[in-house]
Amino acid sequence: MPPPALRDRQSKYLAIPMKEAEEIMKNIGKQMAKNTESLAVSQEILGKIAANFVKSTENMPRTRVSTKDGYAIIANDGSSTKTVIGVSLAGAIYDGVLQPGQCVRISTGGVVPEGSTAVVMVEHTICTKKTDDEEELEIQLKEHISTGTNIREPGSETRQGDVIVRSGTKIGSAEFGILKAFGIKNIFVFKKPVITVVSTGNELVSPDCEDVPIGMIRDSNGPQLLALFTEYGFHAIDGERVSDDFESIKEKLSKILKTSDIVVTTGGVSMGEKDNIKEVLIDIGMQIQFGRVMMKPGLPCTVATGRFGTDSLKTVLALPGNPASAWVCSQLFAVPLARTIAGYAKTHHTRITVRLAHDIKLGDRPEYVRAFLEELEDEDFPIAHVTGNQISSNIGSLVGANVLLIVPMKEDKESIRKNDLVKALLLR
Repeated sequence: MPPPALRDRQSKYLAIPMKEAEEIMKNIGKQMAKNTESLAVSQEILGKIAANFVKSTENMPRTRVSTKDGYAIIANDGSSTKTVIGVSLAGAIYDGVLQPGQCVRISTGGVVPEGSTAVVMVEHTICTKKTDDEEELEIQLKEHISTGTNIREPGSETRQGDVIVRSGTKIGSAEFGILKAFGIKNIFVFKKPVITVVSTGNELVSPDCEDVPIGMIRDSNGPQLLALFTEYGFHAIDGERVSDDFESIKEKLSKILKTSDIVVTTGGVSMGEKDNIKEVLIDIGMQIQFGRVMMKPGLPCTVATGRFGTDSLKTVLALPGNPASAWVCSQLFAVPLARTIAGYAKTHHTRITVRLAHDIKLGDRPEYVRAFLEELEDEDFPIAHVTGNQISSNIGSLVGANVLLIVPMKEDKESIRKNDLVKALLLR
């Protein structure tokens, strides 16, 4: 780094629009390796992403089954009175053949006997004859029943060869259940990327430090971002803290890039005399894809890529050191990139429309305002409440936030008003 008197007074990196930054990140995601593995269908696959289309191995249902508790009958056989000749329960099949004027008592999920063409609900019948020990001998139908009523035909829900889990689907309880229902033993899933988080700064001390010296601060960025990635189902590695020393940062990044797909650093990317990250990245052979983004918070957000002596592309997201900036930039750039590599079909946060609970003053950059939602019965849109002071150093502005309001830069008006509708990114 040059002496303070000779350092640049303006950044040499143009602040690019958010749309351009997103397109760059999308292209990076396409270039990074997606690795897969075959896993047994067990609890271990929950939260992972299917890497191929899983197809059904059989029809569902496999045979005709009843959708109601009642009686299997022959519809339109000319008789409303039926002799009860047997029972078909779920797991206990009646294997005789039904004749006109006969019926078989049946439960929901029971196999419909051969010869039957419909099932009448028990509520639509009357018992007209019984034995001394209260067994049914004869019933009467209270109404006409059409052929096919209350019967699930083979393959009516899923036919053999149908796709039951699509590639890119996150395996949750429903997906796990259907894999078990069809007896699927193994499934290919995407491996999740290796993410390492590093905090930079001479001023940082352990979060556990009780007596923090004046001028020093506890490292909250590292723990916060590790927790954020865990929230989204990724296991991030704690790369710990490193000073602002050029060689120390170089040594740290050179080591962790060998084993990581994504490295997220905080601090050292602005215009301070100890802000070395960009120069270190260039020195170790990484290519800066962008060095500033026209957004608030997070103007100095930097992304660099390189292969670093391997066949696979590596990405470093060098984020500002202010907590709100680091958190917002991780939501907007790091999480979608990690999702892309992990095979998610949907990588970005869902956009919704919300109604503002307050006026918001516009600034010289588009802003991602932290807010929480309130649902009101008589409102068509959720109400968004801003989480206090939005200065980038205010870690408290992140607490309780479940949306990022997409607030435009100031152009023809000074503010957006209470009750105005704005777009928002739904978090978590």
